[in-house]
Amino acid sequence: MPELPEVETIRRQLEKEIVGKTIVDVWWDRPKMLRPRPEAFVNGVKNRRITGVERKAKLLIFELSDGFFVCHLRLSGRLLVRRKDDKPDDYVHVVLKFENNKELRFAEARLFGYMQYVESQEELDKILEKYGPEPLDDLTAGEFFKILQKTSRPIKLVLLDQNRIAGVGNIYANDALFLAKIHPRTPANSLSASQSSSLLKAIEQVFKEGLKYGGASDQWYRQVHGEKGSYQEHFKVYGQAGQVCDVCGTKIKRIELGGRGTFFCPQCQTL
Repeated sequence: MPELPEVETIRRQLEKEIVGKTIVDVWWDRPKMLRPRPEAFVNGVKNRRITGVERKAKLLIFELSDGFFVCHLRLSGRLLVRRKDDKPDDYVHVVLKFENNKELRFAEARLFGYMQYVESQEELDKILEKYGPEPLDDLTAGEFFKILQKTSRPIKLVLLDQNRIAGVGNIYANDALFLAKIHPRTPANSLSASQSSSLLKAIEQVFKEGLKYGGASDQWYRQVHGEKGSYQEHFKVYGQAGQVCDVCGTKIKRIELGGRGTFFCPQCQTL
């Protein structure tokens, strides 16, 4: 699933490509991907100009000349900027058509992603209020520590809880915990203020690296012109089971935690 660095990379690219463009038509073939229903989405966005592209956590927010629409890529979504006569892309189920034959194609292999028309700022605020604060933006070390003190759940699972901390997914949670030398099963409320601060700094570090390398394309993620990001070439422990830890030489271990593959160094990250 695209995480904060991947979605922010897409946001920055879309801001350059489609802001100022007017949506002249919409094509779709999977009703479940347009909310609240296809007709309402089309009526809401058609003939509206895109005035901005923002992001909250893993959610893209498209500001229109009247209203908004949001897009969640979920597990396998891609937003691709193309021209009408470019070759077809796989798994495209929604196309926003602009003037001058430019298109925004929404490709989704697993059909979990969606676009949703939002009529007002109040409606948008209700959607966004479920997300917690996010690193690199409005999350301070003190607030982060308070969040962790409220639960005894394993720290890895707390990092993935978007209601508590927004934007962190499986890749960056694994790598940040490794940098902070914290075992993924550690109860969140057992971390000291110093450990909590180190973990927040580690999250910020891997996010910045993810942005630097244009995201991680080890699976479905692609940038808006179809290019791969390269953070997968710089993974710390994620996906590295059986490989040697760069710090101590111990083999990286993989376990299941909350149904997600979890990677750590048993020597550097002890319970």
